[in-house]
Amino acid sequence: MLLMVVRVKLPVRWWAHPEQLGDALATLIQPTILSLVIVILALGVSRRSSDRMRSTLTRGGFQDNIAILLARTLRIAVLVLAVLAVLYQFGVGLTPLTAFIGIVGLAASLSLQQVLQNLVAGVYLLAERPFALQDTIQVVGPNGVNHEGRVEDIQMRTTHLRSRDDELILVPNAAIFGGVVTNRTAVGGCVNHIIVTFPRDVDPNNVRASAFPLLLKLPHVMQSPQPELRVDNVGKESWTATISFWSAATDITSDIIWQFAHAFPDATVNDNAIAPA
Repeated sequence: MLLMVVRVKLPVRWWAHPEQLGDALATLIQPTILSLVIVILALGVSRRSSDRMRSTLTRGGFQDNIAILLARTLRIAVLVLAVLAVLYQFGVGLTPLTAFIGIVGLAASLSLQQVLQNLVAGVYLLAERPFALQDTIQVVGPNGVNHEGRVEDIQMRTTHLRSRDDELILVPNAAIFGGVVTNRTAVGGCVNHIIVTFPRDVDPNNVRASAFPLLLKLPHVMQSPQPELRVDNVGKESWTATISFWSAATDITSDIIWQFAHAFPDATVNDNAIAPA
C-alpha cells in the first residue's frame, strides 16, 4: 500500500491570523476534490474500458485467457495513471515514486523469474505456433521433462496435453521453449512403432512384402508415408526389427499387434515401449 503524506504549512499563530488558515485549508481542499474526481473517473473508465476490450478481443477470435489478461493489464494501467495524477495534485515529486516502483519491479522480477519465463515462452508459442491444437507432440525438456500427448490448450504459462491414459499433463511453456519438441502428427497422422522378432531363416524382404500390404489394409493406417521396416539386431537364432507406420487415429498399436501376430504366427510382436524378450 502506498502511503501518502501531505504537509500543510500553517501559520505559527493561526488564531491570530485566521485569514491565513483559510488560505491554507483552501489549498488543501482543492486538490482533495480534484483527487476524488480523478479516482471516481478512473474506477469507471478502467472497468468500462477493460470490459469493452475483453468483449472485443473475444469477438475477434482471441482465446478467453488472453482477452482477460490484456483487459486486466489495461485496467491496471488506467489506475496507475490515476494514482500519479493524484500525487501530482498534492505536489508529491515523481522521482521518489519512480525509484520505489523500480525497486519493487526488480524484486518482483527476481521472485517471479520462472513465471516470467513461462509467460514469455507462452507468447512465443501463441505467436509462432510450432504446433496446433489436437496435434500429438513429445516434449523432452532441458531438466529431464519427458511427456507425450495431444495438445488441448496453449495457455500463457502452461500447455495442456492429454495422454494416452486420458491424463491431463500441464507442461510449463519454458520447458517446451528450451527443450526438444517432436510433432508426431506433422504429416497429418501419428507415427507408431512395433518391435518384431523372427527366426534367423526368415528373410526381411519377405516380411516387408507380406507385412506392408497387411498394414495398409487395416483401418486408420495411412497410405502415405509408407510403412518402414528397420532391422535392429541379428542373433544366432533370430533377428529383431522395428516396423514404423502412420495412422490417422491414436491408440491403435494394440490392434495392429494382434493382427500382426495372427498373420505371422512364428513372430514375437511387442509394443515399442516394451523391450523384446
